[in-house]
Amino acid sequence: MSLSIQNRTFEFQQCVTSYDKINRKQHNYIKPNNQEWPPKKSKFSQQASIIAKDIVHVTELLSKLALLAKRKPLFDDKPVEIGELTYVIKQEIFKIEQNMQNLQRFVKGDASVVVDSQTTQFSKNVLNLLNSKMKNVSGEFKNVLEIRQKNEIMNKNRTENFLSAASNHRSSNNPSPLVESGDHLSNLGENPYLMNTQRAESPLPYDPDADPDVSYPYSNGEYLSIPNQTQQMLLMEEQGGQYLQQRNRAVETIESTINEVGNLFQQLATMVSEQGEQIQRIDENVEDISLNISGAQRELLKYYAHITSNRWLFLKIFGVLIVFFFLWVLVS
Repeated sequence: MSLSIQNRTFEFQQCVTSYDKINRKQHNYIKPNNQEWPPKKSKFSQQASIIAKDIVHVTELLSKLALLAKRKPLFDDKPVEIGELTYVIKQEIFKIEQNMQNLQRFVKGDASVVVDSQTTQFSKNVLNLLNSKMKNVSGEFKNVLEIRQKNEIMNKNRTENFLSAASNHRSSNNPSPLVESGDHLSNLGENPYLMNTQRAESPLPYDPDADPDVSYPYSNGEYLSIPNQTQQMLLMEEQGGQYLQQRNRAVETIESTINEVGNLFQQLATMVSEQGEQIQRIDENVEDISLNISGAQRELLKYYAHITSNRWLFLKIFGVLIVFFFLWVLVS
């Protein structure tokens, strides 16, 4: 007996194709719905995340400033870079402070959003955390500025000591005999730096240690004077004075910045104390509520115990109900 075999491959391929089309339609129908409702953050969470990122950025800048401020070179201590970093950090701190005040006002006075007590408590905890972090950053910034101020004062004192020592050394030297015989110069037409050692009254012996600014004599008894040392000393004093002025301005800038950061630190401390008072009041209210709940529970338990202990009352009530039932049956 032979079996008939039918080739149904084409039907199977059609079924697979139709099944793929149905799956694609369902996928295309579900995908826009998933894209239409993305997970969204609340406005409070967005602002808090922005403030946290700004605090991290300020912390990185503050670490760079601390490395630069703790260096103690007399020259090339990068004052321009330190000043720029100080200005940027100060502006960032003020911006974060304003954002935190706006966020605090949003938590207190935003009546358009209905939140429960847990959400309010979470918002206050986030504010306290941000305030504490900002307080630490401000304190660290103030410490770095104080270190920078101490280094500036030390560099200023060292520069003043160096310049005063150089000036005392220059003034303590004996006057050069060539300077004393300046009215008896000879051969000024050919070389003004050549001076004759012979005075009109008596000859002056050559002493190389007496005047280091004069070279060894030539064969004709003339000396080569180098008068640029005094000019170099004056130029050094002028440069030192300019350097001291720059240091003084830098110290004044640091002092003003420290005062501003101190005021900001006081504002942050005030905000933290206000948040602490609010949390304390909330804790007191929670304690009062728990006491009231426990008192009500005790009263209910007393009433339940009183009812369960008075069984004779139940019998009286049951007897009265039975009497009324029989009366109703007899009357009806």
